[in-house]
Amino acid sequence: MKLLKILFIFLAIPLLGQQKTLAKFTITESTENGKDNTAFDIERGGYFVIYQKDSELYLANVANVWKQQSFGRILNLEVETLEETENEFQADVFNFRWKYFNDYDERTGYATIRLSKIYKPQGVLFTLKMVLPNLDVLTYKGYMEGSLDFSDFIK
Repeated sequence: MKLLKILFIFLAIPLLGQQKTLAKFTITESTENGKDNTAFDIERGGYFVIYQKDSELYLANVANVWKQQSFGRILNLEVETLEETENEFQADVFNFRWKYFNDYDERTGYATIRLSKIYKPQGVLFTLKMVLPNLDVLTYKGYMEGSLDFSDFIK
């Protein structure tokens, strides 16, 4: 019986803290403080992913080629829907703080994020503007894969 309990504990541990990917944002263009940074982000295989873990939302900025990432919790999430007009497509705009950790240099910090999902007939595009603690402004554009429903996370 004791062996059965130990076996159950070891089998249950991987189930704790499992994550569920909600959306992937593949980067096709980027700037850093207004300067084109697209080649760097394409070379690193850059993308963002939003995932759920332990009923919390997380964002990761992944360098797939280099097997590095910055990741952390999404805080103070606010959502706004912009209706389609004659000149603009419908969009959802997400504003939040991101408490991040860089696995490549072990730096941590808080960034301010504005993520826009733009609904076009061809698919969903995104623009992500990130303001870092040193006031550098990073802007990313590309396309989204997956679905993203924040309704369970908005208070």
